[in-house]
Amino acid sequence: MVWTGWAWLGVSGGLALVAWANGADVSRLGAAAALAIAPAFAGFILLPFLGRKFADAALIAVWTITAAGLIAGAGGVASPLAVMLAIGPALALALRRPWAPEAGAGAVLAYAAAALLARFEPADAAARLGPYPETLSVAALAFAAAMMALGAPTKRGGGALMSQRVAEVSHELRTPLTHILGFSEMIERQIFGPLETRYVEYAGLIRKSGGHLLGLVNDLLDLSRIEAGRYDIARAEFDVAGVIEDVVRLSADAAAKKQIAIGIVTPDRPLMVRADDRALRRILINTVGNAIKFTPEGGKVIVQAQAREGALDLDTIDNGPGIPEAEREVLGEAFERGSGGARAEGTGLGLSLVRALAGLHGGTLSFHDAPGGGALVRVRLPVLA
Repeated sequence: MVWTGWAWLGVSGGLALVAWANGADVSRLGAAAALAIAPAFAGFILLPFLGRKFADAALIAVWTITAAGLIAGAGGVASPLAVMLAIGPALALALRRPWAPEAGAGAVLAYAAAALLARFEPADAAARLGPYPETLSVAALAFAAAMMALGAPTKRGGGALMSQRVAEVSHELRTPLTHILGFSEMIERQIFGPLETRYVEYAGLIRKSGGHLLGLVNDLLDLSRIEAGRYDIARAEFDVAGVIEDVVRLSADAAAKKQIAIGIVTPDRPLMVRADDRALRRILINTVGNAIKFTPEGGKVIVQAQAREGALDLDTIDNGPGIPEAEREVLGEAFERGSGGARAEGTGLGLSLVRALAGLHGGTLSFHDAPGGGALVRVRLPVLA
């Protein structure tokens, strides 16, 4: 459930920024936003250090307490944020825990506590938050609905239904994320007037985090479509060198930040293939991105394409720590990251998508030692024109 924490963090933070841009009281909004994102941070802290059962119970409790605090500070019993109390029971369902009734009882008690606490708040407390309570309540309602959809029991077709649910949730998350990215970019570019440097930096951080989260959502959506047999391959004939050059150009900024030299090795003559150029682009974006992520500063990454044994070999070579032999069999499975993945950002979906897209072309993904040390990630595709 870690991805849900990142989703809530991005959405609640982005909506706070939108409310601030619309004139909400900064101090009041800051306190509400800090309270809203507390469950996400609690999840990041609790899951690694508590047993799964205790972490799940604590996380449901944090959601309920947070909802009570937000309701009290945003109008009391009339606050639209009362819908947040549905997240606790929904989360219990999604986590397959038998605590939904208890979580519901806790939500009722929290609502009563919020009504009492609201008496100590100023009369204009909700108005000072601008549109934040209304927009956050919509996000909370969608979040609770997504949790309940994930937790819905089924007797048949469990794996297929879960993939469908993930696709539905990913699709629903993508729309608000796109809005958050758009609003944060507008604020970062100061379209409506100058802002303090710190706020511009915060907007940039929100845009960057939202972009990362949107990439994860897109990967989940694509994987679900592939598993459901709904990812259509549109084959066309083209020179694969052009796709490689585009991907390397897109990756140049990320490589420059780590002073990594990135190069291309392709045949002198056009290497014509018949494949889906969109899928090949996604494959290379993921393999090159992984190579840059795990290559130390000052290192190098090479993207190489060649015809071998009647197929196209797309090799991404780095001089990083390499991939242990024991981990090569599991890498490429969903959420498998290997020993090096624990120290880097990501969920393990990238290589899973690479393997799935290669499989749609009848190809394979494999891992090897690079000449001179490092890793060589090879995608072999029988797509030569």
